[in-house]
Amino acid sequence: MDRGRGATTMTEAAIAPTEERRQSTHQRTHSHCFACGEEAGSGLGLLFRVGFDGGVTADWSCPETYRSYEGILHGGLIATLLDSAMVHALFARGIVAMTAELRVRYRHPVRLGEPVTVAARLREHYGPLYCLEAAVRQQDAICATARAKFMT
Repeated sequence: MDRGRGATTMTEAAIAPTEERRQSTHQRTHSHCFACGEEAGSGLGLLFRVGFDGGVTADWSCPETYRSYEGILHGGLIATLLDSAMVHALFARGIVAMTAELRVRYRHPVRLGEPVTVAARLREHYGPLYCLEAAVRQQDAICATARAKFMT
C-alpha cells in the first residue's frame, strides 16, 4: 500500500463529516444567500469546501461586472467574499451565527478576470461569540484580510 495515498485517504475521510455538516447547515439556513446560495440567480455562486486544517476555501473568478475602478474588483464585494467564507467556516462546525463586527484590510487591488481564492478559519470562541479570520489571495499575493466577530 502506498503510505502517502493511505494518509491522504484517511485525512479526506476525516473531512467528509465536516463537509457534510457544512453543506447541511448551509442548505437548512442559508440557501438564498447572494454570495453562496443556489437560488441567488445573479449572485456570486461561491462554492466552499472544507480544507485539511478545518477551515474553508472557495475559488472564484472576478467578472468584469463587479468593477469599481477600471480593472479592479469593488471593495464591497471583497468584504462580501471574506464575510461569506467566515460564515462557512462556522457552518463546518454546525454553527449558525451572524456578523457582529467585520474589520477588513485591503492590501492589494483584486484584478478582474483573474481567479481568486478566499479562505477562512475559526480563531477562537467564548460562549456565543466566535472570532474568525479570512483572506483573499490572487496569484501569490494576499489582497485583503479580515477579522470578524459572529454571534449566535
